[in-house]
Amino acid sequence: MNIQSPPELADGGYWYVVEAVTDPVEGGQTTGSIPGVGWCAWYANGLVAVRCPEPVTGIPTADPDTVDEILTAAGYTGKPYGRIGGA
Repeated sequence: MNIQSPPELADGGYWYVVEAVTDPVEGGQTTGSIPGVGWCAWYANGLVAVRCPEPVTGIPTADPDTVDEILTAAGYTGKPYGRIGGA
């Protein structure tokens, strides 16, 4: 096991699940409680699975099963990388 880069964080990111909210300025859905740039988000069933490059203070990281449920509902068969420049 690689302690320096555990599998869940191998691409240098963290998974979070939050409720999708409507952006008051632009309309459409947004992650709401997760600020900043440099993250990727996948939306399904009113929730958002968010991959962030840095830990987000005040929000616990997501349970892998919950992330999988959202990604499956969004049409993914596995966890995509959520890093800038990643594949």
